[in-house]
Amino acid sequence: MPQSPTSPDELHIEFVTHACLKLSGRFGTLVCDPWILNEPIANFVCWKFPVATIPPEQVIDGCDTVYITHCHEDHFHVPSLDRFPRDMRFLLPEYDTHPSLRAQTMERVLRSLGFYNIRKVRSWETVDLGAGAKLTVVPSAASRYYEWENSGFVLEYAGSSILNMNDNISDPELCKAIHERFPDAFDIGFVQSCGTSMYPGCFRMSEEAMREEVRQRQISMADQRRMIDLIRPKVVAPIAGDFAWYEDQYFHNNWTSRATPEVFQDLVRRDYPDRDIEVMVFYPGDTWTPSGGLVRNHPEIDWDNYIDAIRIEAERFRPKVEAMTRWREDVDLTRLAERSRDFTALVERWITRNDIDFQARFRHRIEGPNSGFDFVLRATPEDGFSIVWDDDGPVDQTLYVPERIWAAVLEGKLLWTDLQWNGQAEQHVEFRNDIARMWYWIEYYGALNNKSVQAIIEPRLYPQMAKPIDPARGVFPMADEWPSAPRKKAS
Repeated sequence: MPQSPTSPDELHIEFVTHACLKLSGRFGTLVCDPWILNEPIANFVCWKFPVATIPPEQVIDGCDTVYITHCHEDHFHVPSLDRFPRDMRFLLPEYDTHPSLRAQTMERVLRSLGFYNIRKVRSWETVDLGAGAKLTVVPSAASRYYEWENSGFVLEYAGSSILNMNDNISDPELCKAIHERFPDAFDIGFVQSCGTSMYPGCFRMSEEAMREEVRQRQISMADQRRMIDLIRPKVVAPIAGDFAWYEDQYFHNNWTSRATPEVFQDLVRRDYPDRDIEVMVFYPGDTWTPSGGLVRNHPEIDWDNYIDAIRIEAERFRPKVEAMTRWREDVDLTRLAERSRDFTALVERWITRNDIDFQARFRHRIEGPNSGFDFVLRATPEDGFSIVWDDDGPVDQTLYVPERIWAAVLEGKLLWTDLQWNGQAEQHVEFRNDIARMWYWIEYYGALNNKSVQAIIEPRLYPQMAKPIDPARGVFPMADEWPSAPRKKAS
């Protein structure tokens, strides 16, 4: 006789939002990657759609352990983490193959916030969660050496097993290693949905040109194919692709810079017509058990008209957006060029020289009535990284940054690591991989190991900041953010 869907004798999965899963059984409750608040990331530009519907206290209720796969803000979200009790047990990947200061970022932030029950888990190490439940850390793919901070995990419990890879992009060797360690088919494999792209939404070009690029765009699904072809779980679940842009100047990113679950489903229908592959799309609040399968607790979304649904949410969150914008733009514009020279000199002095295996030149042009200056970021494997003023030479890209956005970076309200989401890029040469590597490198190192505006763990970048650790920085809750009444159907 099948067990009750809520029986602790089987695995119970609740999809909270984005990459956050709540996994429960007799072993207790494990929560992973808790970006559980309806707060934006990437310098307060990227929101979620569909929005989180489970109040944070309900997510945290009964939680025994938190596992965080990597330090990106949509997985390691400081305002969300601040809601957890300080004696919560945290499991973090050890990054044993890349010992460095950057490898300690998550632990340093957690300890700065007051958390102390922290365990680092090595690659392929298995942690006993109790009651027969085992969690094994899956490391990043060796061929993607620049993404060594990513991780995934396997959870085995009561005859069921799941693989959660989310942003941990695989290669054939990693898939082989997973299969050798776990030869039986996983009940569910969670994989990145499609992610986001700077191009064309974050580039200086007309809407007509953007729409033409979108029409011609081919989305790489190599990671999703490896999940299907090489790991072969019973169910494939795309997650962590639910981004939205609410501000008017960024709204076009909703159709230029994200995909929908239909892209994944179309891939399976088109390229695997003879395979019995189930693609399971989770919405916030949906649950799954081995005996009960998927229970849909969220209205279906009409993905043919999702832009209209995002407009509804953007209007609902307008008070929060406007409060955040007012705070972000309340900046000092005096002596901007002089202060910028001091700031860039400080970054150039303290920034790491690790992992520079590319060659590129980017210009940052600060625009506005109080500015009109620029400087060049350049990197080569031989000479490392430098920031050069008064350089009129050719560059690969120019990033145009509004002066109030740049002033917010100088004040620590925004981070240099995500500045590309606030500006507009212009491409001057034919694209090559070194350009992408340069952006990726800046995203990690540009703010001197600081990965969140709410947790400045390298205070030398902002010596004037009175409170470097402040989970409430830039956070503006709304009174009706978690309505008790059922939500209107998103269609």
